[in-house]
Amino acid sequence: MAVSDIAGPRIRLRGPFRFKWRWREGTGLALSLVAAILVLSILPVGRLLLTALEGGAGAFWSVLNTADVRQATLNTLVIAFGSGAVAMAVGLVFSLALAVTNMRGRGAMAFIMVLSLMIAPQISALAFKTLAGPASPLLKLIGLAPAPGTPNPMLGEFGIILVMGLHHAPLVAITLAAGLSGLPRPLIEAALLDGASPWQVVRRIIMPLLGPFLLSAALLVFVAGTGNFGIPALLGLPVGYVTLPTLLYQKLASFGPSTINDAAAISVLIAAIAGTGVIAAGWLLARRQSRLEADFPLEPFWELGRARPLLEICLWGFIGVAILLPLASLVATSLVPAYGVRLSFESLTFGQYWEVLLRQDLTVWAFKNSMLFAGAAALSLACMALGFAYLLDRAGAKLKAASLALIELPYAAPGIVLAIACILLFIKPLPVIGISIYATPWIILFAYHARFLAIALKPVLAAMATLDSAVEEAAICDGARLGQRLRYIILPLVLPAVLAGALMVFLLAFNELTVSALLWSAGNETLGVALLSLEDAGLGSEAAAVAVAASMLVCLLMLTMQLLARRLPENALPWQALGGRADHARREGRSFVHGF
Repeated sequence: MAVSDIAGPRIRLRGPFRFKWRWREGTGLALSLVAAILVLSILPVGRLLLTALEGGAGAFWSVLNTADVRQATLNTLVIAFGSGAVAMAVGLVFSLALAVTNMRGRGAMAFIMVLSLMIAPQISALAFKTLAGPASPLLKLIGLAPAPGTPNPMLGEFGIILVMGLHHAPLVAITLAAGLSGLPRPLIEAALLDGASPWQVVRRIIMPLLGPFLLSAALLVFVAGTGNFGIPALLGLPVGYVTLPTLLYQKLASFGPSTINDAAAISVLIAAIAGTGVIAAGWLLARRQSRLEADFPLEPFWELGRARPLLEICLWGFIGVAILLPLASLVATSLVPAYGVRLSFESLTFGQYWEVLLRQDLTVWAFKNSMLFAGAAALSLACMALGFAYLLDRAGAKLKAASLALIELPYAAPGIVLAIACILLFIKPLPVIGISIYATPWIILFAYHARFLAIALKPVLAAMATLDSAVEEAAICDGARLGQRLRYIILPLVLPAVLAGALMVFLLAFNELTVSALLWSAGNETLGVALLSLEDAGLGSEAAAVAVAASMLVCLLMLTMQLLARRLPENALPWQALGGRADHARREGRSFVHGF
């Protein structure tokens, strides 16, 4: 009997059959998953806790009860709450406008917003830093540059809050878009038929139902603000404004006798602050009361009429000022021979790109290393995600939930905390084999695997849940082994999701700074490290050229992912979920490209 001749409803492996499958074929996959969770999640976190507490509670408290830690903690909380408020305001407006109104160009707007999130935070900070201040080439070009000697308004607390808030606003919008997509359309239609205005529907129905997601989004951006390193490093350290992540960076740079223990204690403090938000966010989402009705999901219901052009102008104007203008300033800075030179036809040069892409050893190696590290992690994690998603799709609900929670632990923790955990785990030679990977490229690859496994796994899990198991069960009857079924049946069906997960990992790892800032060694610098080094050395134009080149690659990869969109589970890409339901766009005869 041929496999292609078998058809039928999706059948889950249950009861004795599932039990036999685990022992007959699933043992290897199960042991691999347990080993991955143990090595990538439990061991680093456990080692961090042991080091932080090995001197007892008194020693731990003595590290935290110092003036610099107290001030850094206060600054961190101010930044987290302040940037969270900015992100919530911006994200709420955009999520509602994209979800409930008939505004045009929603796909393009969502894409640009998510692009601003995927661009590394240190690049966003550098873009705003080059935009403001007396040395800004763009402001000099239009004659609005402040007088020489005027402080750059982006340096310090205000600039960090503003830039971080705008950078995290898409996180809020994506979280709220998930909540909005789960609101039942019949409820909205009933209110409109009863004479309620669209504004009344939003205020009295949508906002109360969206409450758990609003709280969850607020907690998520608080966690993101607590662990962010790139923005405070570029906008805070030059003026002595220190947060907990940048204090941790300074502590490790000092090489004092108690550096490791102090760093471990501060890392635990950061993890405790961020972990509180993660746990609370998960609890709120687990208790949310609204549920998705697959047949009648929410669709845009607010016909704006003559007000539509005004809303479009306002939102596109905001995107232009908050996202596109800083990026334009970054491009302008990269096209002048030195930072502060006025941009003109006479001063225009592409020499900085020639310098950083072909001549400077630091940046050339950084591009190669970032491509290599991100590519290796993406490829390896894609293979792991295929097997692990197959196993978790057949696991019980409790086992699956527990496994996913442990897998997501390194991603939920701030990156700088994971970096300290990796240092503590590998600073001494590994037991039995006696080899140390500290100060080698392997420690960066290990950290990337720990941090981004959850990212690679999510789209594959979503695609795996949609598969009909009848074909695979026919293959089992024909004697096909697990490896054959994964290769010839499962992989072709979920390949777009595997590629999407791999590209997401590459995007995040390519521009990453928070982890590699503490794990790099000579010859293993990443792009984020190179950009920070160039900025510290006062080479602003070279740093801008690196940032522009990296951002262009991110944009190209996102466009590549968009080409896979039709073969992915619905709203698998974040800008899809934010820009509106794909099936709704198809019914209107539009595509994503038409949104531009």
